[in-house]
Amino acid sequence: MTETEVKAALLPRRAWTLKPTPVKSPLRLLLVALGVGLGADLLFWGKSPGLSVLLFVGLLLVGLFGLTRLERVRLAWRNAWLIGPILFFAAMVMLRANPTLTLLNLLYVMVLICLLLYFYAADNLAKLGMPGYLSVIGLALKSMLLRPTPIVVERWEVVSTYRRHFRLFGSLLRGLIIAVPILLVFVFLLSSADSIFEGYVNKVLRLKFADHIPDYFMQLVFVLVVAWSVSGGFLLALGRPREKAAKPSENLPGTILPGRLVGFTECLTVLVLVDLLFVVFAWIQFTYLFSGQAERSMNYVDYREYVRRGFGELLVASVLTMSLILGLRWATRHQQVGQERIFKLLTTLMVGLAAVMLLSAFQRMVTWERIEYYINTQTRIYVRAFILWLGLTFGWLLVSIWFRPARFAIGLFVAGLGFMATVNLLNPDVDVAEYNLTRYQSGSNAYLSYRYLWELSEDAVPTLVKTFEGATGPVKEELRRYLADRLSMLEYRRDWQEWPSFNVARNEAYNLLYDLRQAGQIEDYRHPSTATGQPINKKQLLQ
Repeated sequence: MTETEVKAALLPRRAWTLKPTPVKSPLRLLLVALGVGLGADLLFWGKSPGLSVLLFVGLLLVGLFGLTRLERVRLAWRNAWLIGPILFFAAMVMLRANPTLTLLNLLYVMVLICLLLYFYAADNLAKLGMPGYLSVIGLALKSMLLRPTPIVVERWEVVSTYRRHFRLFGSLLRGLIIAVPILLVFVFLLSSADSIFEGYVNKVLRLKFADHIPDYFMQLVFVLVVAWSVSGGFLLALGRPREKAAKPSENLPGTILPGRLVGFTECLTVLVLVDLLFVVFAWIQFTYLFSGQAERSMNYVDYREYVRRGFGELLVASVLTMSLILGLRWATRHQQVGQERIFKLLTTLMVGLAAVMLLSAFQRMVTWERIEYYINTQTRIYVRAFILWLGLTFGWLLVSIWFRPARFAIGLFVAGLGFMATVNLLNPDVDVAEYNLTRYQSGSNAYLSYRYLWELSEDAVPTLVKTFEGATGPVKEELRRYLADRLSMLEYRRDWQEWPSFNVARNEAYNLLYDLRQAGQIEDYRHPSTATGQPINKKQLLQ
């Protein structure tokens, strides 16, 4: 019986499963997805993320490219640039040990993969609107969950038509089920009768197969879940060209037509009043903050509070300003060319005044960092990078207002990628360590300098080792104990020591600390928790 005849026989029972599949060989796609699932098990099960993320992304792309060639699907090259950021952020998981960066990098990789799967062979990502990004991610996740169902059910139904070939297997299985309890009874009796036979039985039982059955079952579930999700993603990527051909006029997800809910007079009133408010604020910034008059006229405590409380609110105001401009552009009715020009002029003025807000926020942050008791944290790096890319986004907003109104969303998306790439390249933990240690050496309080040491990842260890080698007195002793504790913790942890979890920063940190101990510069410190096999508690290490 051919597969066509099988499908015809199944039609009355499972007609809904026999819709034309978006690929020529569903079975081949399922097997490739299963291979990716097995690779995920090898790379991730029981291991920390590291090199494994980059290898998994590579495996996923190789499987997708291979199916693309076999299915004769044409890649939409205008969207292929997404592969670059995917590989970059996957590589950063291997290069950086900072937990926050690792989590964000993994999130970016997943989001970018969803976008790549949707736009792999159809449409243009640059035309996607702002609401469309969330819609596309939701559709991609939905496809990973639901799309494999029809072809899996169809394959099962095809297999079930050959059930006569499995009768022997079924009989053997039933015989095995009947034989197991009988064998157990005889094994118990014979073991009681013969001590040598009992010894062999005990050797077999010491292998503890049963102890690992739950783990094996969970690994099997993990493999199947990954394979199912990957097959759904492949079906989305390879099937959209056919879907697009069937519905050529279909809009991109999240497309919202202009509302035209507000008249031009109402819009003009809002813009003029907000611009006037921003002009007054900008005048105060130039008169008092930028000129230094506030610092000269206020006492130290008042001025410190003045600059500390400002930059967060100003960043929020800047984001709300961008949202206001986009909302008014979407909702306002422009009946004349002159009205459109006035709208552009007023929003351009608002963008310029928002730039003054960003400059004021940056100036306040820099001033706050100069106070005597300031402690640097990773937030400083995130805020600086955010201000930079928010400023560039305002520049792109200005361009889109005058020339490319429909392209603002892609600029915002690229700015988000740029922000995350900048934070990765700046390496926040290294910056925090260098800044605080420099301030300590220039006379600040030692407690303040080491207050956040245990919040730093292994990214900061090379900087701390370099400082330790050139330090003297109390700072050297403090670093000696800290570095010994850090080495002890790395040796106690096992999740990073397998090759799929290879991480450049963590491996470099371990090698540096191990060399210090071999040279006798730090002690072979073992916290009591390591001797008892209990997890290390950072609070205990600090006591």
